[in-house]
Amino acid sequence: MVRIKATGEITEVERSVMQVLRSEEKRLRRTLSPEQGQSREGKAVPTVLSLDLLPENVTDSIWLADTRDYTEEIATKMLERILRESLTPTQYRIYQACILNGISYKAYADQMGVSYQSVQNAIRLIQKKAKNIFG
Repeated sequence: MVRIKATGEITEVERSVMQVLRSEEKRLRRTLSPEQGQSREGKAVPTVLSLDLLPENVTDSIWLADTRDYTEEIATKMLERILRESLTPTQYRIYQACILNGISYKAYADQMGVSYQSVQNAIRLIQKKAKNIFG
């Protein structure tokens, strides 16, 4: 049985999942520095292995969550996916080559055997769609 602190839910997990959790616990124990694992008298101090036992005012714990905010990154990826889905196959190939990979319009036009102007027009349409989607 495993209890999830955030929800208070208690659930059964498979043996393989429990093995992974225990190996992660062991890895975390090994990464603690000697200063964290020793008391003043030289005796080993037990480490906190559960968020249930962690005091509220602890700020230097290895258990604290990542402070990076991923919401903007996720929103941008979602909007980019919407943009890619709105492009025609030709526009998508131009988007990948010229915008994502940095190939020049002229080099792409020469490579694909189309006019420079047609690539430029497609880029303008892509930019217009991007402006509508990204705001």
